[in-house]
Amino acid sequence: MSNDAEPLAGTQSLDRALQVLLRIAEEPPPGLSLAACSSILGYSKPTTQRMLRTLLARNFLAYNEELGVYTLGVVNAQLGSEYLRRLDLRRVALPEMRLLVAETGETAHLGIVTGQDVVYIELVDSPHPVRIFSRVGDAVPAYATAIGKAILAWTEADVSARHVPDVLVPRTANTVRDRDALAADLSLARERGYAIDDQENREGIRGYAAPIFDHTGSVVAAVSIGGPADRVDVTANDRLGNAVIAAAGAISRQLGHRGNVTTSEHG
Repeated sequence: MSNDAEPLAGTQSLDRALQVLLRIAEEPPPGLSLAACSSILGYSKPTTQRMLRTLLARNFLAYNEELGVYTLGVVNAQLGSEYLRRLDLRRVALPEMRLLVAETGETAHLGIVTGQDVVYIELVDSPHPVRIFSRVGDAVPAYATAIGKAILAWTEADVSARHVPDVLVPRTANTVRDRDALAADLSLARERGYAIDDQENREGIRGYAAPIFDHTGSVVAAVSIGGPADRVDVTANDRLGNAVIAAAGAISRQLGHRGNVTTSEHG
């Protein structure tokens, strides 16, 4: 959390106050004493206490009388919640999707599950003349896509079941045909850290996707890479799978997620 950049002229006191907030956030409970804060700031205890009183008055800090320590105040939660509320998933994901396309040469999609379908909310086209043709707003069955399976695999089982129809209508010869087969596929996805669409939604198209998590650890979307099966062959599994894991992880971290996308909670 710390930042070693030099403060602007006239802002040294503000910079040191922020140092205290960041250090308290990094410290395990219960918090920091006045002496510890004084040491961090390099100020005398009376000067430090005056600064801390300002932070207390604005609810950036709280003081535990019994333990004699300063802890983070409620306003930090309010600011964090507002910051996360204002995040635009598409805006956050787009730079990572562009990097993914530059690295792999294939088309990247960002999708969410709505009902029993995946809806594409952003895409970055492959530079190749022969590529996947799709549009933002397209909806396809979640069980037949890498994005859908990546989201379902990391969703609690009772919730994910509601996103799967009773009858899995085959889209191609490779589409999973029943819930048991889908469950096995989702289990493999969790082991790998990414899901595969091996020509299951469209003949001749193969894709890889990894889940995106928010600050609560809940899966909110997935990012995928895909292209023609004769170019994206099975020997590329690990390379493309690891690429989508890295992209999903970068997006998740910007959404406030602190875990590893391959080990986050799932059903």
